[in-house]
Amino acid sequence: MIESHGKRGKNLMSDMKSTSGILEQALKFEKTKMKDSSHFVLCNRDKIRYIIAPSGKKRLSQNISTYSGKLGLLMKYLNCIPFWLLEKAGMGYFAKIELHSEIEKAFEQTGKSVWNMIVGTYDEKQKLVMQCFGNDTEDAVFIKIGNSATVKEMTAEMDFLNRSGKYRTFKVPQLVAILKADNTNPFNMQLTREFKGEKVEPVLTEDIVEIYKEISAIKFGKQPAEYEFSHGDFAPWNIKKTGNCYTVFDWEQCGYRMAGYDIMHYVTVIGVALNNLSFEDAYESGIKEIRRYIPKFEIDKETFLNEFRRLITQLA
Repeated sequence: MIESHGKRGKNLMSDMKSTSGILEQALKFEKTKMKDSSHFVLCNRDKIRYIIAPSGKKRLSQNISTYSGKLGLLMKYLNCIPFWLLEKAGMGYFAKIELHSEIEKAFEQTGKSVWNMIVGTYDEKQKLVMQCFGNDTEDAVFIKIGNSATVKEMTAEMDFLNRSGKYRTFKVPQLVAILKADNTNPFNMQLTREFKGEKVEPVLTEDIVEIYKEISAIKFGKQPAEYEFSHGDFAPWNIKKTGNCYTVFDWEQCGYRMAGYDIMHYVTVIGVALNNLSFEDAYESGIKEIRRYIPKFEIDKETFLNEFRRLITQLA
């Protein structure tokens, strides 16, 4: 639980309010001056987005990519901008932060000395991701943290990564450890090795189609008739590319769905999220794109859009 530290503490608690309550569970901290701080809290308006250790040589992992021009510009120059200037610009503040004891134990298990944190979408499924760094020659370790509100999603991803094999067209994050919630630990946590890569352009390509085909062929438990395996949130922002090698991550929504769901999701979510199209228009333009690569592609429009609306609302 977060402790209040007078007026500053109360204001901070208001800033941190989230539907899932994970910020309040995971962190205890006090807004303070730069010299007394452990981290800088970078905000978007009244919401915390990143928590960054000023002492760290790496402010955020290279794996953070954004399709927003404004935020992308900030991420590009973040390592060059003094924190005091960000504070002066009203983009955040310094704070002294303590982790929940169970999260602190997980951090110690990584053997790293510095951590930064990405704060997930503010909704009932909100999660946190810690980036744990050592010296410059070591890969970081990521700790994804979820509470009781995200048991289903965290369990799905942890089970998939734990049982996942090798794939021809893509890789998945390398699992280091799984720490499941119990009577003393309120969090599900998965530890993975850092993977590096560039962001994928938000267009359908032959490579993406081949990745979809391999995902859809995965056998993972009992397969319902006329269903295929699905990533569930198959989108450019959940894929990284290094040379000709791709890494697909964020498997929280994985499971069996109607045939063609993932590839249809890929083109539709680009239309809706990046091109401001309606669901209907994004679907229509998307299916034309798919048929350039899979000429006989068919999917029931109404069934797909119902599932798409349900999942995109959950992930928004």
